[in-house]
Amino acid sequence: MTALEPAPAMAAALARAAGREGLARLTVMEAAWGAAPVAPHDLVVCAHVSPLVKRGASFLREAGAVARRGVALVRDVPGGDKFFFGELYPRLLGRPYEHGCDADEALDELARLGVRPTVTAIEYDSDQPFDSLDEACDFWMEYMRLQGEAPRAFLRGFLAARLRRADGEWIAPFRKRAAVIHWRTNGRSLP
Repeated sequence: MTALEPAPAMAAALARAAGREGLARLTVMEAAWGAAPVAPHDLVVCAHVSPLVKRGASFLREAGAVARRGVALVRDVPGGDKFFFGELYPRLLGRPYEHGCDADEALDELARLGVRPTVTAIEYDSDQPFDSLDEACDFWMEYMRLQGEAPRAFLRGFLAARLRRADGEWIAPFRKRAAVIHWRTNGRSLP
C-alpha cells in the first residue's frame, strides 16, 4: 500500500498511525498526486480530495495507468453539516459554507471522459475526537482560518455546547453520507 499525502504534518501523522497499527506494508510518501512516481497497484483510492477530480484535472485520466484493477473515489453527497460549518460560517465569516467535495462534479467529469462508473451510496460515522476543548478550538480556528480572541471565545462556548464527552475526549459527532464511485481499469490512462 502507498499513501500520497502532500501536507507534512498529515504525512507524519499517517506514518505514526500506521506504525501504531502495525501496518508495515504501508509506505507514506509526502507528495501530491503527480509529484512523485507511484508503482502500479491493484486499486487506487481517492477520498474527499476535490482538486484531483475537478473538471480538467489530470488525476481521473491518469489513475488508470497506476490502477491494475480499478479506481474508487469517495465523494460527499448533499446533506449533513460537516463540523457545524453550516452554522459557523455565517456567524464567524459572514458567508454561507460552500461544500466543495460533491459527487456530481466527479461524475460529470467521468462522463466527459467516457467512463460509466458504478456508484454506491454509503453512510457512516466520521466523528472527530479531541483531547481537550482547547484542541478542538485550535482545529476550528485553523480550519476556518480564524484569528483573535473573539472568534476563539465564541468557538469555546459553541463547541462546549455541541461536542459530546466520551472517555475523557471531546467528540465532534458527524454522520456522513457519501458516494463510492468505482470502475474497472486495464492499467492505462484515459484519453
